[in-house]
Amino acid sequence: MERCLHYFRLYPGTETEFDRLHAEIPVEVAEAMAEAGLHNVTAFRRGTDVWRYAEVEGDRERAYRQYLDLPASRSRRHLLRGVLAELQAPDGGLIWYDEVFHTDAPSPGGPSERACFSLVIDPLRADEYDRLHAEPWPEMTAAIAKAGYRNYSGFRRGAHVVYVGDYFPDFGTVIERINATDVAARWGRALDGVITTFSDADGRNLTASEVYHQD
Repeated sequence: MERCLHYFRLYPGTETEFDRLHAEIPVEVAEAMAEAGLHNVTAFRRGTDVWRYAEVEGDRERAYRQYLDLPASRSRRHLLRGVLAELQAPDGGLIWYDEVFHTDAPSPGGPSERACFSLVIDPLRADEYDRLHAEPWPEMTAAIAKAGYRNYSGFRRGAHVVYVGDYFPDFGTVIERINATDVAARWGRALDGVITTFSDADGRNLTASEVYHQD
């Protein structure tokens, strides 16, 4: 199963319409996703920026081509024709982010929240960022698990990195737990100068809100 993330952009002023159209996923669209091998599909929106996460059977390109060619998907895009400002890259493919980090642990049970946040890195140090996340410190992944992160992945496109995961019991609690650890402080120092933007002007994480989730 491949985890994947792609980006698209809405026309300004259409955010409410996008959310309304995705408040409930039609049965035929859910069936088209499953037929194409797309599972655990979640869209997150911040303003006019939207990221869609999915777990894919086989190759992501093939799965999404199949999905986009199905009648239910074509009808859905017709409804969104005045909403979607940018769906594809100049080469015609989807605007992909590539996974650079993943960790998981057995579910602790109880309530959870699916959440997404982003950060910006120095593009000249992208290789350094990728290397550190390809082989994260064991004590850091242990702290991540203890804090309540599950199915937690980081995806990068250029200087922009997006993290998606399930947080037990919720995003705010998990962030407080990890920020209280010594290993997170040391991890932050290791990335000093690599990460250039981690929060907004008020010091809050750059989060995006879940618009829909389709298993």
